[in-house]
Amino acid sequence: MFSAVFWSVPRALRQSAVNPLMRGLMVFRGRGSALQATVAKPERERNGRDESGFTRFELAFVLGALAGLGLVIIPALADANLRSSRVICANNLRQISIAFQRWAHDHEDQLVFEVPVDAGGTRQHALASNVWLHFSWVSNELSSPQWLVCPNDDGRPARDFGGSPEGGYLHPDFANRATSYFLSHAFTPMPAAIIAGDRNVLADGPVGCSRFLSASRALVRASSSPRWTNGLHETSGNLLRADGAVEQFSSRGFSRAVFDAHADNGNLHFITPR
Repeated sequence: MFSAVFWSVPRALRQSAVNPLMRGLMVFRGRGSALQATVAKPERERNGRDESGFTRFELAFVLGALAGLGLVIIPALADANLRSSRVICANNLRQISIAFQRWAHDHEDQLVFEVPVDAGGTRQHALASNVWLHFSWVSNELSSPQWLVCPNDDGRPARDFGGSPEGGYLHPDFANRATSYFLSHAFTPMPAAIIAGDRNVLADGPVGCSRFLSASRALVRASSSPRWTNGLHETSGNLLRADGAVEQFSSRGFSRAVFDAHADNGNLHFITPR
């Protein structure tokens, strides 16, 4: 009955009656929300924490996850750095091989330390036991002393092949300190002969040498065999062969390479920068 009476009232009168009622309800509802918020806020404050932040358990979980991730990533990065330095080192030895081959091309295909001093080489030179002498002799072919330093070495790379104390390869502050590779000569010339490699070699010496005057000796035998130290690439290293090939060996592989490449009972004469 109320409905019939309500709808019989003109539309304008109905709206004028309903609008104030609706506005009152909205105001009351808004006040109720504000009241609820006012009451709830002190309750959160009494609890001593904000529900929108991390709980202690969640924070501990996140920190633990980050620590675990670090344990995985850090060794991977270190291993990648080690591999990268080995690649750079191998490339340096290839550049050294190219320089030696270019020099040999003009000297009857003989390496610089195989050619006597009076013929333009370094064999039996008064300073022949110093690695830097032989590398400086091929400086025109080598172009830059940067090729002579391994990124893992503690030496200082030289700026040029001059004698300046501020970066000259021939200056005593650089020279052998700016060199990371040993040099060796083969008793029997052959493509697989070892002519250079990483300097972190442990062997016997010194002994007299027909090329370097005085040299260390790597002799493969039961009681003592040449091996790598931890100086550059942990317990492995790179070798440069006479044909330009660069290979990486463990200590056991190094001993085998010396025995295979030299006919004189595995005897290898070499000089190291330090």
